[in-house]
Amino acid sequence: MSNEIWDDEDGDEGGDEYVVAERIDKEHADNPRLAAWLREQEDGFADWSRDHGGGWDFGERSLDRMEALVREHLTSVDDLFAQEHTPLVQVACWYVGEVHNRTRGTEWRMDPDPADGHPWSRRPYVIAPFTRLHEYRDPEGIDYDARPRHHPLSSFLTLLREGPAAGSGSLRGELDDYEPGGDDRDEEG
Repeated sequence: MSNEIWDDEDGDEGGDEYVVAERIDKEHADNPRLAAWLREQEDGFADWSRDHGGGWDFGERSLDRMEALVREHLTSVDDLFAQEHTPLVQVACWYVGEVHNRTRGTEWRMDPDPADGHPWSRRPYVIAPFTRLHEYRDPEGIDYDARPRHHPLSSFLTLLREGPAAGSGSLRGELDDYEPGGDDRDEEG
């Protein structure tokens, strides 16, 4: 893989943006906030699965079933935010991220020190590994890290905004974003 977009003015690889991006990725990958959140969702999954019909296999097609579950239990964006910190929503977010991880090789991330003014920095997301950074390009050339990123909660927001008339497949369709060279990124909220 080429690092040409990371060359600094002297032609050396590993310019400042690359170093900063790598540091941020490492901080978001390995921190107590993320570890605690993952442990809590993993521990709650068996009960959640049983409460919601069992048979959740982490396969792509199960995302259609998740869409139906979200639409059945959450009636609006306001309802989603009111229930955001319940096992229903949190374990569902974890499950969607795990499907991405297991089928597309993404990894969990969470800001270890979220910004008060940016609510999405408080929420976990999945992203292609840093080692795949060079597979993605921002078409405008502005963003040095154009890896697709998905906040499962944002995915649920999209479902609720689209409504049931949109049909199923929205969550599953997000998996296509990880194709190398892809530039579709999750609109954060």
